[in-house]
Order: sequence, then C-alpha cells, then structure tokens
Amino acid sequence: MLLLLLGNPVVHAEGQGLYEILLENGKITQTQYNDLTKQKKAESSNAEDLALLDIMLRNKLINQAQYDQLLNKEIAKQEAVKQEANKESGDDVIVKLDSKGFRVETRDKAFKFKMGGRIQADVNFSANGQDFDPTPTEGFDLRRARLYASGTVWSDFDYKAQFDFAGNKVRIKDLFVKYTGFDWLQLTVGNQKQTISQELQESSNDIMFTERSLIYSLTEPLFDRALGVRASSSGKNWSAQFGGFGSSINKSQTGSWAITSRATFAPIMTPTHLLHLGASIGYRSLNNGNVRFAYETTHMSSVYFTNTNAITNVDGATLAGLDTAYMFGPFSVQGEYAHTWLSRNNGLSGLDFGAYYVQAAWTLTGESRSYKGSQGKFKRLKPNNPFSWAKGTWGAWELATRIDGNDLNSGNIQGGKETALTLALNWYLNRNIRLMADYRYAFDIQDSAVLRNGQSAGTGIHGFTLRTQLTF
Repeated sequence: MLLLLLGNPVVHAEGQGLYEILLENGKITQTQYNDLTKQKKAESSNAEDLALLDIMLRNKLINQAQYDQLLNKEIAKQEAVKQEANKESGDDVIVKLDSKGFRVETRDKAFKFKMGGRIQADVNFSANGQDFDPTPTEGFDLRRARLYASGTVWSDFDYKAQFDFAGNKVRIKDLFVKYTGFDWLQLTVGNQKQTISQELQESSNDIMFTERSLIYSLTEPLFDRALGVRASSSGKNWSAQFGGFGSSINKSQTGSWAITSRATFAPIMTPTHLLHLGASIGYRSLNNGNVRFAYETTHMSSVYFTNTNAITNVDGATLAGLDTAYMFGPFSVQGEYAHTWLSRNNGLSGLDFGAYYVQAAWTLTGESRSYKGSQGKFKRLKPNNPFSWAKGTWGAWELATRIDGNDLNSGNIQGGKETALTLALNWYLNRNIRLMADYRYAFDIQDSAVLRNGQSAGTGIHGFTLRTQLTF
C-alpha cells in the first residue's frame, strides 16, 4: 500500500513525511493534505487513519472492496487497543454482591476472591430438665459465628481460610490450598474435613436439624477436620476421595495420623428424583493415646446420656460406614450406619461401638432438596419463592423427623445406649436466612451416668432448640 501511495519513491527527498510525498506525487490535493496534517497535530491517530482511508477511496487509489477490508481491520485494531486500555485501567475486574456473598474476579476468571460467613444464634430450653442430675444448661447460645475468604489464583489453585469466633474463642476450621489443574484429579493440602461419613461432609448450613445425629459421637472425636492431603476425583453423579491426615490444627496429638476414604454413586439423579449410595472407611493411629465418645443433648447443655469418658491405651481406631438416600419430589429419606473398632495396648481387650440414624423430610411448599453428585452430599434447600410481605410469598417450609441411636457399651467400658426422636420445622425465608425449630427426646436410655430420681436415667429430656441462621 505504501508503494501505491508513494508512486515513484525515488523522487521524494530525504526527511519528507508520508503526506508531503503524497502531495508532491499528486496523490492528494492541498486541501486533503491540510486536513490530514491537522489530524496529526491534534494527535488523533484513529481519526487520522480513517481520514486517510477516505481520501484513498475518493482519489481512486483503492476500490470499495479494498476500502471495506482495510476499514474492518482498522476497527478491529482500535477495539483491541481499547480492550487493552481497559485492562490496564482495571475494567477487566468484575465485582458481585448477591446471595452467594461478596465476590471479585477477573473477566477471564483466572483470579477470584470471595468473602462469606455464617451466624447461627440458638436458644435452648426444656420441659423437664429440672428432673435430671446434672440439670441442663439452658438459654441463648451463639452456636457458630464464622468468616471465611476463598478464591482462585492463576486458574488452577483454589484456597479457603475459615475461622470460627463462637464461644469467645478463635478456632481455625478450613485452611487449605487445592490444585485443580488435572482433568481427573484434585489435590487439597491443609486443614480440612477428613473423607468420611455423609453427615460429617454436609455443612452445618445445610443439614436439616440443628445438630448432627448420634453417629457424630463416633465420627467427631477421630475424623473431624485435620491437617493433611486429600486426593479427589468425581463425575456428574459420582465421587471418590482418599486422604492422609495428621492431627487437627486446633488440638495436635503426637504420633496421631489417619488414612480415610469415601466413595459415592447416584444411579438416579435428576433435580426431583434421586438415589444416593455411599461408603466410607478410615483408620486412625493414636499411639497409645486416649479417646472419648460422647453426645451432648444440646451444644450448651453439659448433659451426656451416653459418655465413655476417656478410654486409655488406645493404639488405633477403625471406622466404617454405609449411607444411602432417596428423594422423590418434596419427599426424601436418608440413613447412615457407622461402626468403630478400637485396638488397645498393655493386654487390654479391643472395643467396638455402633451408631445409626434414619431421617425423613417433606417440603410443604413443594421444593426438592439440592444435591451435588460430584461431592455426594446434599446442599441447603432453595425456596422457589423467597419470602416477601409485599409480594405475598412465603419462602419454603420443611417438616423433618429423625430416629437415631448409639451403643457405647463394650467390654469394660459402659458408655451407655441411647435412642432418640427428633422433630424439626424449618422455614427457609430465602437462600440466606433460615429459621429452625427442633424438639428432641431420648426415649430409650441404658446405663447412663445421668440420674433421674436418684437412678440412672431411662428416658431423656424434652429439649427444644430454636435457631436463626444467616449465611452470606
């Protein structure tokens, strides 16, 4: 194009500019030359380029097809320059604030940042607590108060840091980095949930009762959060996890380590119809340490109908569990069984304990529970019509019931047995706010250290918990 514009390049003098050469060779008029130099002096390079194209077309230096082609290229170049300028000025950063919390991310999603948390404020009381020794502590309780930051750096690295401030203490919950660069495998390093038990994997934000079942009396002492490495793989309707862990970051124990694994599969999985199957197994070495299995009637009651106290000389513990769930529309049933075996040193015989739960739920407003097949667990119910007084919508209402039990008697350990009934009514005002009301009664208690009328309690406390939950 330059050769075309310059005509015979030999004739131009050294130091002459392009416009002077075009004028000298008769390719542009004096008026056109003046217009172009004005654009140049104004430092408007985009307008200058487009003006030159127009002159070339009028002077028949190029035809219409060539003009259109060059014009499209010029427009594309200008758009690329504009996008680059936007990036430099920070316009490629997207800021969001909605039901999922506060989020910042780059347009290519290579870098993400999110802040969120939860507040669970409870009130606990009973109808007959004064009949027991010890009597339960009642009143208001900040069950959980958590803040977290999570995100992504360089596309392939996720992170999360979560802290709990309930009880006037600061506890580290999640503190890990996850590599997601492999198509078939994710690696997580740091303090995290160990890969065992469906109920333990489900967030306290999402479970349909204020407290987990009596299975928690077996899983929590050995297989709650801990420092370690987890490998996980998943598909749309299955998940598999394997991990090696040390002690919890909050309560380290010399020589304690664990290996856990979990797998889930959903042969039926639609938004309204689900069949879930899961299995877990794990081993923890306690290095001649001790462990206590117990279950508190509420988080603050200090009443334990089943309690082994500290079991000493424990070399290791194995826990295995099976879980299943079925959902059809607004109805769901879920169950889990767990069993643990303890090996002990110094000639002491081994011990074994078991626990289970079966629960059912009915969403009165018709919604189905949310399920994530790639993680093999349920998420919180999402109301179709969030509560709004002005619109006359009332969110989602859920009825649930649970039967659970444990057996902490084995060998010379008399931790007691317990079977309990829990009824729940949950009101999901929207995706962030939930009100919960639970009634729990242990109707079959054996060998308990808790007394009623001077004797070992045979039935439990009529306990009530009301919760206001906010997540963001």
